[in-house]
Amino acid sequence: MFFVSQTLLGADNDTIALTPTHVNNITYIRLANGLYDCLYITKETDSRPSMDCPDEWDFDTIFHADFNNSTNAGNVDWNLKTVTHLLIKRRNTEKFRWNTIAVREVRTLEDFTEGLRGNDYTNACHVEYEYAVVPVFHGLEEGTYYTTFVDSEFNDIFIVEKNCIFGTPATDGYCDTTRRIPSSINETIHNRYPTYIRNTVSNYDKGSCKGMFIELDDENCDLVVDDALRIPYQRKIMDFLADGMPKILKHFDGRIWLMIITGDPTDTADTTYQNRNISFEWAEIGDYNSERDLYYTNLSDIEEKWWNK
Repeated sequence: MFFVSQTLLGADNDTIALTPTHVNNITYIRLANGLYDCLYITKETDSRPSMDCPDEWDFDTIFHADFNNSTNAGNVDWNLKTVTHLLIKRRNTEKFRWNTIAVREVRTLEDFTEGLRGNDYTNACHVEYEYAVVPVFHGLEEGTYYTTFVDSEFNDIFIVEKNCIFGTPATDGYCDTTRRIPSSINETIHNRYPTYIRNTVSNYDKGSCKGMFIELDDENCDLVVDDALRIPYQRKIMDFLADGMPKILKHFDGRIWLMIITGDPTDTADTTYQNRNISFEWAEIGDYNSERDLYYTNLSDIEEKWWNK
């Protein structure tokens, strides 16, 4: 039988041709009204077409569904042999450098399907980030980057430790800073002008911040106005500020610092007893975008072998 110049169900070389001809950009496949053993698509075109599906994936395989109690057509089974960890990486789209923010060891298929879940607390405001899931084999070889883009936007000031974050929607909004560059001016007897001395490369910010930290109701996200509930929450904030641990301070205008609380946090009334502000002073102690600084200040669990050199 001939159909559009092709021999069907005969002995010709083009009988039931497995490779569609004169068709570009195949993006959709549908199987219906039949019983199917498998569906296999590959980039390898040198071999003679075969009606048999290969048993395993290779680097040319695009799609392989064996319909073995599943419609899965991915290469999870194959990846178990070539992936030992999954990494989550992030970069500012205006910069080239990636930072590793999460690592998951891969041992079973469930480690792929469950994926990596968590919060990124070290992101700055008004920044577009690119996030990537990266398969890795024993830390030596990275696979394809699977990426997505996120616009980071928020309206409050946040103070962050590794597994804890507090924010204040009501604040003076200033968070004034001073750039610290230690130096001295020495005046001598026989010179009109003094001598400037700077014996250190120190160059960091220090500042003060004030906010009305009010707990939000978990159910309705309303402000908790009951004094019996607000006061314990504000004491919790004071304990958090006084615990001596490094923190991330993030401002809604895009500023962000890796800092430590200095001096004495204060809790003062503003006009009325119920309106209370908590204020504190701080000093910058590292680079919030440095994997090394975050690790050694206990703000990250990412070990050195996963840092992006």
